[in-house]
Amino acid sequence: MAHGFERQVHAREEYQRRNPSWVDSVSMYRSLIGKVSTQGARILDLGCGRNGLHGDDLSCVPGAVVSGVDPDPAALAGNTVISHRVMGSGEDLPFASGTFDVVASAWVLEHLDHPGLVFSEVHRVLAPGGHFVFLTPNAWNYNAWMIRAIPQRWHAGLTRRLYGRGEGDAYPVRYRANSSASLHRLLNAAGFKHADLTYNGDPSYIAFNRPLLEASFAIERVLDAWRLRGARVHILGVARA
Repeated sequence: MAHGFERQVHAREEYQRRNPSWVDSVSMYRSLIGKVSTQGARILDLGCGRNGLHGDDLSCVPGAVVSGVDPDPAALAGNTVISHRVMGSGEDLPFASGTFDVVASAWVLEHLDHPGLVFSEVHRVLAPGGHFVFLTPNAWNYNAWMIRAIPQRWHAGLTRRLYGRGEGDAYPVRYRANSSASLHRLLNAAGFKHADLTYNGDPSYIAFNRPLLEASFAIERVLDAWRLRGARVHILGVARA
């Protein structure tokens, strides 16, 4: 079995072969952005980090104008895919009201200390009828339980060893906006009119060897049950301003 990022890719590829209808969460996230965007859409990548959205991600949105914001200056400096990058926090976005048609954010909500303030700022910078699209871990999934059981000081080293990511990418996790109840409550309080949430599975996080890969696939089959789908590992959301 491969290690780090390659191991995760292998697990997802094998899972997709066994479950042809399955779509990985990042692809679903990009598709959701495309569905709510029109030609020339003004898109903000909230927490763009070192990668963020780029042309290949948004080929279904002709002429999209993408800006990125992140509080980490090192991450912004290393981002080569978004030309318009601004340093700033989600609690105080450095943009005028109504600037964007879409605000998109992946792997950010789980790190927020004050998600209610961030959601209010997202709502402010969106044009009327604009959309907030996000992808984040589900606090009710077993992966989140395991992460919370590990002392925060160990997270960076484990992230590097298990998933092949740099220590600078291992930000503290809070899980303060990572359940259906908390998301709906916070988004409603921020002024969003409607929010649709989708839960998606991914068996790659504990597939460190063949027995664990098979175990993770079995867990995904259990979570396919209608009453348990709300415990799948990822939450994807679309909220309308």
